[in-house]
Amino acid sequence: MATLATEDVAQVELRDRMPAHWVVVNDVVFTHILDGRAYVVDADKGEYLGMVPGGHSHIGVQFTPDGSTMLMPGTFFSRGSRGDRTDVITWFALKDLMPGAEVVIPPKRMQSLPLLSAIPLTDDGRFMLIYNFTPEQTMTVVDVAAKSVVGEFETPGCALAHMTGPRSFMMQCADGSLQSGALDEGGKITLGATTPPLFEREDPATDKPVRVAPSRWLFITFSGAVLEVDNGSGTPVAGTRWKLTAAGEEAWRPGGLQPYAFHAPSNRLYVLMHEGGPGTHKHPGTEIWVFDASTRQRVARLPIETPSTAIAISNDADPLLYTTLFGSGTLVVRKPADASVVRKVEGLGADLTLIQVPPVTAAPGAGQ
Repeated sequence: MATLATEDVAQVELRDRMPAHWVVVNDVVFTHILDGRAYVVDADKGEYLGMVPGGHSHIGVQFTPDGSTMLMPGTFFSRGSRGDRTDVITWFALKDLMPGAEVVIPPKRMQSLPLLSAIPLTDDGRFMLIYNFTPEQTMTVVDVAAKSVVGEFETPGCALAHMTGPRSFMMQCADGSLQSGALDEGGKITLGATTPPLFEREDPATDKPVRVAPSRWLFITFSGAVLEVDNGSGTPVAGTRWKLTAAGEEAWRPGGLQPYAFHAPSNRLYVLMHEGGPGTHKHPGTEIWVFDASTRQRVARLPIETPSTAIAISNDADPLLYTTLFGSGTLVVRKPADASVVRKVEGLGADLTLIQVPPVTAAPGAGQ
């Protein structure tokens, strides 16, 4: 019998901060949903760098503003698939991907298809909000600096938290309205003004708006109608309404788990589009439509060779565009100009959901 060569086990260190073209790809692992995870990938080299475990119904991670640490909410059971439930937020340093501090939170966080606005970090990095749905709606606030739970606050009838400043946010309410909220220095949530209903009952906004400025978001309906809302004053103010589709394109609509990506340096909005009727909002995109967010005009329509359920783009001046198809296990790295394939990173895991790029402050340059 042949003798196997001896292998040395060593700890490999990564970077102190996320470079512009590193990316986190999340895997909910539906076939064994207790074992969600997030993969770290170098998109410039097409290299898999490592993985952090996310537990049951994994959503994603949140980066500290400097990109050095990932905060990951997770749910675990004492006997694997049953037993006592414990929900925690775990700190993972990018440098070694090892678990660090851990804060136990109330065991009631919403478990659904991944939505990053269910686990946002305030823009200043001080607090993390966890949206709970039991079906009572509340927010758990964690003090990131003190690594402790501040408390749980009621948000009746309104869900998620779309950040609009260092400590402010907007929530989406059941009747199509938006409500503002803010955290004080201690992390207490105070709810503010609520708008009238902003969307038609027959065509509501999806739970996947797009942030285009510190206080401004684009809320997009299932049919592709767009409304810009600004919460800079602490009161949500509805702005311009427009549509992704033109006359004769009514059969096209956005779809997927992560249908939108926004590139701030170029002010470009990238949308996964497909042909389909009502109820097809989870269908993968067969084309990428590109819009100038200032003029609200489409500037490109890019067919892609592989349908995709998620899209993201790096935050730097020379960006990479990323797509993946749920069930494929493959991250596709593309050129934003024409969506042509630069490389593929395969074998990541079957149930890829959200693609996350590092924060702007953590991205000094491509490949650095």
